[in-house]
Amino acid sequence: MKKWAVLGLGFIVYVSYAQSLEAKLNELKSLGGYICAPEEIGMAEAYIGSYKGFKTYDKEEGEIKVIPISKVDQLIYKNKAKIALTEAERKIFSDVDGDGVPCYQEVKNGTNPYVPDYPKKVAKLEKETKKEEAKKIEKKVEKTKPKGFQPLLTQARIHFEFNKAEIKKEYMPYLNVISKYLKTHPNLKVKIVGYTDNVGSEKYNKILALKRAKAVKEALVKFGISPKRIEIIGKGKKDFLFNNKTDLNRFTNRRADFFILETK
Repeated sequence: MKKWAVLGLGFIVYVSYAQSLEAKLNELKSLGGYICAPEEIGMAEAYIGSYKGFKTYDKEEGEIKVIPISKVDQLIYKNKAKIALTEAERKIFSDVDGDGVPCYQEVKNGTNPYVPDYPKKVAKLEKETKKEEAKKIEKKVEKTKPKGFQPLLTQARIHFEFNKAEIKKEYMPYLNVISKYLKTHPNLKVKIVGYTDNVGSEKYNKILALKRAKAVKEALVKFGISPKRIEIIGKGKKDFLFNNKTDLNRFTNRRADFFILETK
Protein backbone atom coordinates (compact mmCIF):
# COMPACT_ATOMS: atom_id res chain seq x y z
CA MET A 1 0.00 0.00 0.00
CA LYS A 2 2.81 2.39 0.79
CA LYS A 3 4.47 1.85 -2.59
CA TRP A 4 1.16 2.42 -4.40
CA ALA A 5 0.57 5.65 -2.46
CA VAL A 6 4.01 6.97 -3.42
CA LEU A 7 3.43 6.15 -7.08
CA GLY A 8 0.00 7.73 -6.97
CA LEU A 9 1.39 10.93 -5.48
CA GLY A 10 4.09 11.05 -8.15
CA PHE A 11 1.47 10.76 -10.88
CA ILE A 12 -0.58 13.56 -9.37
CA VAL A 13 2.48 15.80 -9.22
CA TYR A 14 3.33 15.02 -12.86
CA VAL A 15 -0.17 15.82 -14.12
CA SER A 16 -0.28 19.00 -12.06
CA TYR A 17 3.08 20.10 -13.50
CA ALA A 18 1.97 19.39 -17.07
CA GLN A 19 -1.25 21.32 -16.52
CA SER A 20 0.67 24.24 -15.02
CA LEU A 21 2.81 24.48 -18.18
CA GLU A 22 -0.29 24.57 -20.35
CA ALA A 23 -1.86 27.20 -18.09
CA LYS A 24 1.34 29.27 -18.33
CA LEU A 25 1.29 28.96 -22.12
CA ASN A 26 -2.31 30.21 -22.29
CA GLU A 27 -1.48 33.09 -19.94
CA LEU A 28 1.47 34.22 -22.08
CA LYS A 29 -0.56 33.94 -25.28
CA SER A 30 -3.23 36.17 -23.72
CA LEU A 31 -0.51 38.76 -23.02
CA GLY A 32 0.45 38.95 -26.68
CA GLY A 33 2.87 36.04 -26.83
CA TYR A 34 2.35 35.46 -30.54
CA ILE A 35 3.48 39.04 -31.20
CA CYS A 36 6.19 39.47 -28.56
CA ALA A 37 7.73 35.98 -28.70
CA PRO A 38 6.29 34.01 -31.64
CA GLU A 39 9.15 31.55 -31.96
CA GLU A 40 9.26 30.71 -28.26
CA ILE A 41 5.48 30.36 -28.02
CA GLY A 42 5.50 28.13 -31.11
CA MET A 43 8.22 25.92 -29.64
CA ALA A 44 6.39 25.68 -26.30
CA GLU A 45 3.22 24.59 -28.10
CA ALA A 46 5.18 21.97 -30.02
CA TYR A 47 6.84 20.52 -26.91
CA ILE A 48 3.62 20.50 -24.87
CA GLY A 49 1.84 18.81 -27.76
CA SER A 50 4.68 16.28 -27.96
CA TYR A 51 4.67 15.11 -24.33
CA LYS A 52 0.89 14.74 -24.41
CA GLY A 53 1.16 12.23 -27.28
CA PHE A 54 0.16 12.19 -30.92
CA LYS A 55 -3.40 12.53 -32.17
CA THR A 56 -4.43 10.43 -35.15
CA TYR A 57 -7.75 9.66 -36.79
CA ASP A 58 -8.87 6.01 -36.85
CA LYS A 59 -11.02 5.57 -39.96
CA GLU A 60 -12.35 2.16 -38.95
CA GLU A 61 -13.56 3.27 -35.53
CA GLY A 62 -14.30 6.81 -36.65
CA GLU A 63 -12.59 8.52 -33.75
CA ILE A 64 -9.44 10.41 -32.80
CA LYS A 65 -6.91 8.41 -30.80
CA VAL A 66 -3.95 9.61 -28.76
CA ILE A 67 -0.69 7.65 -29.08
CA PRO A 68 1.38 8.17 -25.89
CA ILE A 69 5.16 8.58 -25.86
CA SER A 70 7.73 7.23 -23.39
CA LYS A 71 8.23 8.74 -19.94
CA VAL A 72 11.78 9.72 -20.88
CA ASP A 73 10.52 11.72 -23.86
CA GLN A 74 7.80 13.23 -21.67
CA LEU A 75 10.41 14.51 -19.22
CA ILE A 76 12.57 15.91 -22.03
CA TYR A 77 9.69 17.79 -23.61
CA LYS A 78 8.40 19.13 -20.30
CA ASN A 79 11.82 20.68 -19.65
CA LYS A 80 12.03 22.02 -23.21
CA ALA A 81 8.58 23.57 -22.86
CA LYS A 82 9.55 25.19 -19.56
CA ILE A 83 12.69 26.74 -21.11
CA ALA A 84 10.71 28.08 -24.08
CA LEU A 85 8.04 29.57 -21.80
CA THR A 86 10.65 31.23 -19.60
CA GLU A 87 12.25 32.93 -22.61
CA ALA A 88 8.84 33.90 -23.99
CA GLU A 89 7.90 35.52 -20.68
CA ARG A 90 11.15 37.49 -20.64
CA LYS A 91 10.45 38.90 -24.11
CA ILE A 92 6.81 39.67 -23.34
CA PHE A 93 7.72 41.78 -20.31
CA SER A 94 10.74 43.45 -21.92
CA ASP A 95 10.87 46.85 -23.67
CA VAL A 96 11.71 45.71 -27.20
CA ASP A 97 11.84 49.11 -28.95
CA GLY A 98 13.28 51.10 -26.03
CA ASP A 99 10.40 53.55 -25.65
CA GLY A 100 9.76 52.72 -22.00
CA VAL A 101 6.68 50.54 -22.62
CA PRO A 102 6.94 46.73 -22.29
CA CYS A 103 5.84 44.56 -25.19
CA TYR A 104 2.69 43.16 -23.56
CA GLN A 105 1.49 46.69 -22.72
CA GLU A 106 2.02 47.85 -26.30
CA VAL A 107 -0.04 44.93 -27.55
CA LYS A 108 -2.78 45.87 -25.12
CA ASN A 109 -2.61 49.54 -26.16
CA GLY A 110 -2.74 48.65 -29.86
CA THR A 111 0.69 50.10 -30.64
CA ASN A 112 3.58 48.42 -32.41
CA PRO A 113 6.07 46.97 -29.85
CA TYR A 114 8.83 47.08 -32.48
CA VAL A 115 8.52 50.79 -33.30
CA PRO A 116 9.19 53.50 -30.63
CA ASP A 117 5.95 55.30 -29.74
CA TYR A 118 7.20 58.87 -29.95
CA PRO A 119 4.66 61.68 -30.56
CA LYS A 120 5.51 62.04 -34.27
CA LYS A 121 6.02 58.35 -34.99
CA VAL A 122 3.15 56.17 -33.78
CA ALA A 123 2.88 52.80 -35.51
CA LYS A 124 -0.33 51.81 -37.30
CA LEU A 125 -1.49 48.29 -36.53
CA GLU A 126 -3.92 46.03 -38.28
CA LYS A 127 -7.63 46.93 -38.03
CA GLU A 128 -8.86 43.45 -37.30
CA THR A 129 -9.31 42.39 -33.66
CA LYS A 130 -7.50 39.36 -32.28
CA LYS A 131 -10.69 37.31 -32.41
CA GLU A 132 -11.36 38.22 -36.02
CA GLU A 133 -7.76 37.42 -36.97
CA ALA A 134 -7.95 34.06 -35.20
CA LYS A 135 -11.17 33.14 -37.06
CA LYS A 136 -9.63 34.21 -40.35
CA ILE A 137 -6.56 32.03 -39.78
CA GLU A 138 -8.65 29.03 -38.72
CA LYS A 139 -10.79 29.21 -41.87
CA LYS A 140 -7.73 29.58 -44.10
CA VAL A 141 -5.98 26.59 -42.52
CA GLU A 142 -9.09 24.45 -43.06
CA LYS A 143 -9.27 25.46 -46.72
CA THR A 144 -5.59 24.72 -47.37
CA LYS A 145 -5.56 21.19 -45.90
CA PRO A 146 -4.98 18.71 -48.74
CA LYS A 147 -8.05 16.53 -49.35
CA GLY A 148 -7.74 12.96 -48.13
CA PHE A 149 -5.23 13.84 -45.41
CA GLN A 150 -5.56 14.11 -41.65
CA PRO A 151 -3.28 16.39 -39.59
CA LEU A 152 -0.45 14.47 -37.96
CA LEU A 153 -0.58 16.80 -34.99
CA THR A 154 -2.16 20.19 -34.40
CA GLN A 155 1.33 21.60 -33.81
CA ALA A 156 2.93 19.62 -36.69
CA ARG A 157 4.60 22.66 -38.19
CA ILE A 158 8.11 24.11 -38.14
CA HIS A 159 9.29 27.56 -39.18
CA PHE A 160 12.34 28.83 -41.07
CA GLU A 161 14.59 31.88 -41.04
CA PHE A 162 14.44 34.35 -43.92
CA ASN A 163 15.72 32.94 -47.23
CA LYS A 164 16.87 29.71 -45.56
CA ALA A 165 15.86 26.05 -45.78
CA GLU A 166 17.99 24.72 -42.90
CA ILE A 167 16.06 23.21 -39.99
CA LYS A 168 16.81 24.92 -36.68
CA LYS A 169 18.33 22.54 -34.14
CA GLU A 170 15.50 23.24 -31.69
CA TYR A 171 13.10 21.39 -33.99
CA MET A 172 15.17 18.17 -34.33
CA PRO A 173 13.88 16.51 -31.11
CA TYR A 174 10.36 17.24 -32.31
CA LEU A 175 11.04 15.55 -35.66
CA ASN A 176 12.55 12.61 -33.79
CA VAL A 177 9.28 12.11 -31.91
CA ILE A 178 7.35 12.19 -35.21
CA SER A 179 9.71 9.61 -36.70
CA LYS A 180 9.18 7.30 -33.71
CA TYR A 181 5.45 7.49 -34.25
CA LEU A 182 5.83 6.70 -37.96
CA LYS A 183 8.06 3.70 -37.20
CA THR A 184 5.30 2.16 -35.09
CA HIS A 185 2.72 2.85 -37.82
CA PRO A 186 4.20 1.43 -41.06
CA ASN A 187 0.84 1.78 -42.83
CA LEU A 188 1.14 5.57 -42.83
CA LYS A 189 2.72 7.93 -45.33
CA VAL A 190 3.70 11.55 -44.81
CA LYS A 191 3.04 14.60 -46.95
CA ILE A 192 5.15 17.70 -46.25
CA VAL A 193 4.16 21.05 -47.74
CA GLY A 194 6.66 23.92 -47.81
CA TYR A 195 5.75 27.63 -47.81
CA THR A 196 7.48 31.03 -47.91
CA ASP A 197 6.59 34.63 -47.11
CA ASN A 198 5.82 37.17 -49.88
CA VAL A 199 9.36 38.50 -50.34
CA GLY A 200 10.93 37.63 -53.71
CA SER A 201 9.69 36.31 -57.03
CA GLU A 202 7.10 33.56 -57.49
CA LYS A 203 9.62 31.25 -59.17
CA TYR A 204 12.33 31.69 -56.53
CA ASN A 205 9.94 31.17 -53.62
CA LYS A 206 8.50 27.98 -55.11
CA ILE A 207 12.01 26.54 -55.30
CA LEU A 208 12.79 27.69 -51.74
CA ALA A 209 9.54 26.20 -50.43
CA LEU A 210 10.41 22.85 -52.02
CA LYS A 211 13.89 22.99 -50.44
CA ARG A 212 12.27 23.47 -47.03
CA ALA A 213 9.98 20.48 -47.51
CA LYS A 214 12.97 18.48 -48.77
CA ALA A 215 15.03 19.44 -45.69
CA VAL A 216 12.31 18.04 -43.44
CA LYS A 217 12.13 14.86 -45.52
CA GLU A 218 15.91 14.37 -45.26
CA ALA A 219 15.71 14.82 -41.48
CA LEU A 220 13.02 12.12 -41.20
CA VAL A 221 15.06 9.81 -43.45
CA LYS A 222 18.06 10.26 -41.15
CA PHE A 223 15.81 9.19 -38.27
CA GLY A 224 15.07 5.95 -40.14
CA ILE A 225 11.94 6.68 -42.19
CA SER A 226 11.91 5.33 -45.75
CA PRO A 227 11.96 8.12 -48.36
CA LYS A 228 9.28 6.17 -50.26
CA ARG A 229 6.84 7.01 -47.45
CA ILE A 230 7.41 10.75 -47.75
CA GLU A 231 5.93 13.07 -50.37
CA ILE A 232 7.01 16.71 -50.61
CA ILE A 233 5.45 19.78 -52.22
CA GLY A 234 6.68 23.38 -52.46
CA LYS A 235 3.81 25.87 -52.67
CA GLY A 236 5.91 29.02 -52.31
CA LYS A 237 4.22 32.34 -51.58
CA LYS A 238 0.68 30.98 -51.09
CA ASP A 239 -1.78 30.13 -48.31
CA PHE A 240 -0.41 32.65 -45.81
CA LEU A 241 -1.44 32.23 -42.17
CA PHE A 242 -0.98 35.98 -41.58
CA ASN A 243 -0.54 38.99 -43.82
CA ASN A 244 3.11 39.87 -44.55
CA LYS A 245 3.18 43.42 -43.14
CA THR A 246 5.55 42.62 -40.25
CA ASP A 247 8.67 40.52 -39.68
CA LEU A 248 6.73 38.40 -37.17
CA ASN A 249 3.99 37.62 -39.65
CA ARG A 250 6.49 36.76 -42.37
CA PHE A 251 8.32 34.43 -39.97
CA THR A 252 5.04 32.64 -39.22
CA ASN A 253 4.35 32.17 -42.93
CA ARG A 254 7.80 30.63 -43.58
CA ARG A 255 6.91 27.08 -42.61
CA ALA A 256 6.53 23.39 -43.44
CA ASP A 257 3.26 21.61 -42.55
CA PHE A 258 2.82 17.85 -41.99
CA PHE A 259 -0.03 15.59 -43.11
CA ILE A 260 -0.44 11.82 -43.00
CA LEU A 261 -2.53 9.26 -44.86
CA GLU A 262 -2.97 5.52 -44.82
CA THR A 263 -1.42 3.46 -47.59
CA LYS A 264 -3.79 1.52 -49.82
